[in-house]
Amino acid sequence: MPSLVTTLRQLLAQADALFEAGRIGQARTCYEDVLQRAQEKADRASEVVARSMLARIHLKRRDMDAAREELQLAAQFLDPLHLESHGRYRMVLARLAVAESPDDVGEQELLAYLHWAEEQGAHEQVIDACLLLAVRGDRDEQVRWLRRAIDYGLDHRVERRIGEAYMQLGALLDEATRYDDALEAYQQALHWHRRRGAPRQMVAAAWAVGAVACRLEDYPLARTRLDEAVEAAEQADETCGDLLALALADLAVVYEAAGDVVEARRLLLRSSVLAREQDLPRFWPDRWRDMVAHAKRLELEL
Repeated sequence: MPSLVTTLRQLLAQADALFEAGRIGQARTCYEDVLQRAQEKADRASEVVARSMLARIHLKRRDMDAAREELQLAAQFLDPLHLESHGRYRMVLARLAVAESPDDVGEQELLAYLHWAEEQGAHEQVIDACLLLAVRGDRDEQVRWLRRAIDYGLDHRVERRIGEAYMQLGALLDEATRYDDALEAYQQALHWHRRRGAPRQMVAAAWAVGAVACRLEDYPLARTRLDEAVEAAEQADETCGDLLALALADLAVVYEAAGDVVEARRLLLRSSVLAREQDLPRFWPDRWRDMVAHAKRLELEL
């Protein structure tokens, strides 16, 4: 089966790492570089991948027209025998279909995507389709899709997306107040993100474990995982500022429970500064309200 030109693979891996880390602007520049070099080398497979990922970035920014245009250009050079580039194209095509048709039509597109991936043995795309299907339907149906993604990933040794599936599962169980089950799922997510995840994914999983452990009043576990999240976020540069604010706020709860009110206040004040910088009151209003309420208990004015 054809493969991507070796000289572009390293640059593409760099672009993918930036995308997964949430550094979208830098990722776009890198994908544009891949596209230019692919055109110079007449490497059609790499061009399809680069255009597909540029389309995905446009989708993140809700620019449907630009996303559709990139996919149309990519489609001119699709090679069904080149599974790697074709799979990347299908990943984004499915997302565009769902964005444009969020009802039953979108679901049928996702099922068609899943069927294609299963027929082709495109393991990563099978998991991707399951994760996309897991944001639809009732909670039980969502859990079934996530379990299917996890089992498939374990059976086929596709480690890269397992942590993501466990994080989605943990969030569903968390929302259902099944905190013990959510804690187990988040711990699994942390395990897999330590193995294959981007820095932001690892920080998010460590914070999630710590936050749920805090609600369960397992303060030793909460402090260990929240300390880990804070340390990892501080090392991950600006991409984890929002998660750092959230982890510091939960760590303040842990210190208050231990009787160290001075440290709890310090942590909450630092968290509030970061929260405002990251526009947390707008993006995480419930968490911000919790922080304000905690500050009042500590006789602080945020």
